[in-house]
Amino acid sequence: MLNITIVVQNLRMGGFQRVALDEAYSFSKSCQKLTLVLLEKIPSESLNNFYSSELDLITEFKLDLKVASGNRLQQFLFFKNLIDSDNQPKNFISHSLRATVLIRLASFSSKSTTNLITIIHQLPSLSAPIQRFKRFFYSFFSNVIFTFSEAARLDWNTRINSNLFLRILLRKKSISLLRNGIFLGRINNFEGNRFDKDAELRLVFLGRPTSWKGINSILDLAQFRALSNAKILFFFPYDHGGLFDNLPADLLSRISVVVGKSFRDYEPSFGDVHLYPANYGGSARFIESISINCLEMASVGIPSFISKGGLLTWPEFMHNPLFVEVDWSDNIATVQKICDSFNVRVDDSELSKIRRIISVENHTTHLLNYMI
Repeated sequence: MLNITIVVQNLRMGGFQRVALDEAYSFSKSCQKLTLVLLEKIPSESLNNFYSSELDLITEFKLDLKVASGNRLQQFLFFKNLIDSDNQPKNFISHSLRATVLIRLASFSSKSTTNLITIIHQLPSLSAPIQRFKRFFYSFFSNVIFTFSEAARLDWNTRINSNLFLRILLRKKSISLLRNGIFLGRINNFEGNRFDKDAELRLVFLGRPTSWKGINSILDLAQFRALSNAKILFFFPYDHGGLFDNLPADLLSRISVVVGKSFRDYEPSFGDVHLYPANYGGSARFIESISINCLEMASVGIPSFISKGGLLTWPEFMHNPLFVEVDWSDNIATVQKICDSFNVRVDDSELSKIRRIISVENHTTHLLNYMI
């Protein structure tokens, strides 16, 4: 049995929190000795956190949940005590670069062997210059560095190769691809007969109500004649802050908003399509089109319409009907694709194959190869 500690900033509803928690479920299911450490206190409010929405799973898998809140010194001492708790080798999976540095510093005075794996969850180009440099520098303290997408890996290497100092600092620290996955045990098992084949088209968005996620693109598409009867469902982790205040009344009447709920609360309909019009900006050289929400939708057979050119991480989905590439700047062509494809579904054997591909067990099995 391996000694594994996963470290994450918090359990708010977000991408890296989702990955960390799914890792924890998967490792616990395989009977590894698992500790989940949060750098912030567990929030008391019920909205916008996985702790509340998945307390049943956290309890079922008996996750050993610890909190290392406080200032940097207090967190340093927390990790030092954790490392010194016994003489067994320790494997840390860090989803926080701050934690990566603290764990490495805490390990210097310990007799226990510490293996530190860091997972990067953001394209370097999306960070401000100072923050981006910190990310590169902090990663130096890790034994192994992974990132979630091929776009992020290419972006990372391009930035390093253009900076002499970073090339020297990280000359022995390569970054590798570790694809995200989802823990299928938390996905409600929506069988084919749960879908209403006579259901009308519904446009679905899952994610944060931020501009770069492309919400305005969805609202623009919904006003085309061909989609004028389509319902629109927004699943937000937190309140959207009056995002829809100035919309026309007829469009507003078609919109439903769910706040602070996880994917487990989503009830799919046969007419659902998931739209993920992420906009990385015109200067972005590398983009990632498949989010964790896209993987979740695929696990229940709902197609996602995604930005064209971002399938480098998942090339096997290039011609899969559950992942439809579109050019969001061409509204007419996008509307036509939605109308042509919204009721297309895959059969049970194909859906089972997709679930095997996107399972977090592939992710955690790969991590085990780097543990001691």
